[in-house]
Amino acid sequence: MGEMPRRPGVPHPDPIAQLLGRIAWLMDRAFRVPGTRVQVGLDALLGLLPLGGDVLTGLIQAGLVLVALGRYRVPPAVAVRMMANVLLDVGVGSIPLLGDLFDVAFKANTRNMALLEPYLHPAQDGISQGKSPYARVIDVTPVGISWGCLLAVAVILLAALVLVLIGFITVVRWLLRP
Repeated sequence: MGEMPRRPGVPHPDPIAQLLGRIAWLMDRAFRVPGTRVQVGLDALLGLLPLGGDVLTGLIQAGLVLVALGRYRVPPAVAVRMMANVLLDVGVGSIPLLGDLFDVAFKANTRNMALLEPYLHPAQDGISQGKSPYARVIDVTPVGISWGCLLAVAVILLAALVLVLIGFITVVRWLLRP
């Protein structure tokens, strides 16, 4: 028999997956705009900061992707889609006003959690049922992905975030020049 899909709002049994889900919720949907159905999170709110708000949220998003890639057996195609979500969110999100509206609508962390969901199940994560339940919390070695691949992904994400920051600072300087 197949495993029952999880209901929305029910905590995941894996503590790492549960933490990733909580952070994604905080970044994308923690607050409701009064009088509407629109939900926003820290991603949209921090994106309003003129210098570095989008870079800060991009670093958090990149961290979530790196933890997910290091912990679960995510195929390369899914990993690329997750990284593309982060880069798109940071790139478009750094555009004043338009980027803030994009952050409210796009919700990159929620999209990445949806991409990650099929790989969160215990039967697929390479951890045998006979081990202590605490093995999941302390075992931080990557499953199915080499450390070299993780390092390459981290460098690419960091380089992209630095380029976005440099571009943002350049635009701000250009706007503020006499």
